[in-house]
Amino acid sequence: MKSSTPEGISFVIPCFNSGDYLVEAVESLIHQPHTFPYEIVVVDDGSDDQRTLCAIAQCAERAEVRILRQTHSGHHAARNAGIEAASFEYVMQLDADDRLATDPELLRAGSYPDRAAKLLKTHQHVAFVHTMSRMIGDFDGLTISSYPCREQLILRKHHVPTSIVCRRDDAIRGGLYDPHVRKWGDWAFAVNLLAGRFRRGDHNSILCIAGPLHEYRVHTRTSRVSGVEVSEFDMTLLVVEKNLDLFRHHFNRDDSAEDITRDVLASKPSRLIDLIRMAEFDLEQALTVARQREFSLSSPFECLGIP
Repeated sequence: MKSSTPEGISFVIPCFNSGDYLVEAVESLIHQPHTFPYEIVVVDDGSDDQRTLCAIAQCAERAEVRILRQTHSGHHAARNAGIEAASFEYVMQLDADDRLATDPELLRAGSYPDRAAKLLKTHQHVAFVHTMSRMIGDFDGLTISSYPCREQLILRKHHVPTSIVCRRDDAIRGGLYDPHVRKWGDWAFAVNLLAGRFRRGDHNSILCIAGPLHEYRVHTRTSRVSGVEVSEFDMTLLVVEKNLDLFRHHFNRDDSAEDITRDVLASKPSRLIDLIRMAEFDLEQALTVARQREFSLSSPFECLGIP
């Protein structure tokens, strides 16, 4: 069904005391070669750091930027508020300490968001579009999950990047981000989106624009949600329970949510499987990643929280 929302792209940046990098994130979006109308929605999640408040004020001076303010409610609530307030048909999340690539060579074919929006406009069977992530900051290199997503892989706990481009309506109908899923929230968001489309009888193809056109900052200056210690089984169970119909359809059996959750976690790819899948997609790329990580799957850089 065609959305009644105007055609264009809304970028959502949740921000809680992330002033060190916010302006850089916003500028990376503004400097993309845009053909679609766009806006940048910065959701201030109750920041109380003076540097962040100054950065938000600086961003607010740009015509392309809207600022939403809320009491501190957590990054999932901030993401949801941004999507719900979005003016345009397509949405993309960007963390306040990340950015999009601005290298002219990488952008010769156009910006990642523009290309993704064109694919979504043309192909109604596509649930979302993603690109690969290059790490910047304390480590430089591709994430080990840098290969194309598929619905079947996601339902078996394949990593889903924050920076997917999807239809705003699909995100809302799927239930957005679940604040109860305190870790692996991007994966849960993608499953919710896929499940919502599944219930409406839509296909769930996923397309990849290789790039890498998203830049993921590795640093220790602010805490990442990925560093939080919570039970992966419990978080996965919440997602499976909410979308049990989709998981039962995928696994082709009527088992309990607990049993399916065990199977989902048992099929989560190891670093070796990720590397093999990357090699199937791009052998040179996989060899580069292996060399960057010193040929060790238990990398000495794991203490940085590198995905």
